[in-house]
Amino acid sequence: MRKSVFVTALVLTAISLTACGGKKGPDNGGSGTVDLEKVHQAVKDVYGENYIPSAAYDAQALNDIFGVPADLYEEFIAEGPMISVHVDTFVAIRAKEGKGGDVEKLLGDYRTRLVEDSMQYPMNISKVQASEVVRHGDYVFFVMLGTASEEAQEQGEEAALQSAQEENKKAVDAINAFFEG
Repeated sequence: MRKSVFVTALVLTAISLTACGGKKGPDNGGSGTVDLEKVHQAVKDVYGENYIPSAAYDAQALNDIFGVPADLYEEFIAEGPMISVHVDTFVAIRAKEGKGGDVEKLLGDYRTRLVEDSMQYPMNISKVQASEVVRHGDYVFFVMLGTASEEAQEQGEEAALQSAQEENKKAVDAINAFFEG
């Protein structure tokens, strides 16, 4: 009898520990949800004073600029540059359940338009090309951040692109840390 009580207690303990697991990452409490504000702050912290986006986008801008209508998401954070010389942009969206793929496609379409159709200052071309759409289930991010080194830009397009990719990867790594585990 004692053995079965002990085994039952052990099984119940294991089940309760597993049920509390959720997605682990910085400060998400194992709840399975990720706090976009904390992700945003982590990305800003990676760049420090080199984080350029400072103009918050509202729901209308999210639809007009990025093509993401309000019926696809629960919440979002989106920022772009105040000065048109810069292109630095951060978008974090928690899509409605099951809509992450739709949001990913729309942000991917936006990225494609930027890369293929828009005119950019020469200093921003590599940054636009290095931009990424990152998806974790119903969490979708558009990241175009960082400062390519002047030395890389002087070495040509390939070096500038590699430098921009390395800079953008800092944000992607900060985002991914919230979904690992």
